[in-house]
Amino acid sequence: MAQQAQETLRTVGDRASETWDDLSKRGADTYRQGSRALGEVDGTTATGLLIAGAVGFGIAWLIFGQASRSSDDVAGRMSAGSERRR
Repeated sequence: MAQQAQETLRTVGDRASETWDDLSKRGADTYRQGSRALGEVDGTTATGLLIAGAVGFGIAWLIFGQASRSSDDVAGRMSAGSERRR
């Protein structure tokens, strides 16, 4: 039984090592592809993406940021409404 356990642990260790090597290789490939893609982006495209992100953030802040600072407790009212129905 001990020999079978050792063999199982050795197999698991080998598989973990192979998996780690595969993930490491895939990560390096992904990093290389990302670096290459970022290197090909010109200034106009990068500026456009930055502006679009800022506009999106601003809209999200206007929608969700204002609601979180208001005193209107929607979750509390929903909870109270469900308790009254029982």
